[in-house]
Amino acid sequence: MAAAYNEELLSRVQTWLGYSYSKRHTRENTAELHALYAAITGGSAEGCTNCNYDGYVGLLEAYERQSLRFLHPELMPESNYTLAPGFENETFVHESYSKAVTADTLTDEAAEFFISKGYGHAFVKKEGAETKSEAPKLTEKQQLQAEYKDLFAQDADEALTIPKLKEAIAAKKAELDQQD
Repeated sequence: MAAAYNEELLSRVQTWLGYSYSKRHTRENTAELHALYAAITGGSAEGCTNCNYDGYVGLLEAYERQSLRFLHPELMPESNYTLAPGFENETFVHESYSKAVTADTLTDEAAEFFISKGYGHAFVKKEGAETKSEAPKLTEKQQLQAEYKDLFAQDADEALTIPKLKEAIAAKKAELDQQD
């Protein structure tokens, strides 16, 4: 069984992550990396450490982020929004917004900005939360444009009508279904 979030394990993880590259690769700290992996996942870290190294370090970094959110919510910015399931580890950037937004830096202002830019599917309003102003509702065309962008990895032509957007989306989904 995997360990719950606790201060002792968080401290060990933060200490290990604070080591320099060369110090991380000593025999003692490689053993600590394996012990931390086992404590977090409940599984064994057997196998080639060099092959799995990035994954082990990524796990420690994720554990640190989640522990801080759970154990020290006061360190997280106040927000009436959270990232939707599947988007927790994403970074949101936009040429019109001055900073990158992650789960750790999410604010109401940032969530409302990205929702207005067609990313409403990536943000969820927390239960019972109220915002200074309600986030703008997306029109059907804006929702279709966001779906189009997700499927085609490019913005839809503004001249496309709702029926044309629906047609293009349906065709792309059919094409993707045939590839599976």
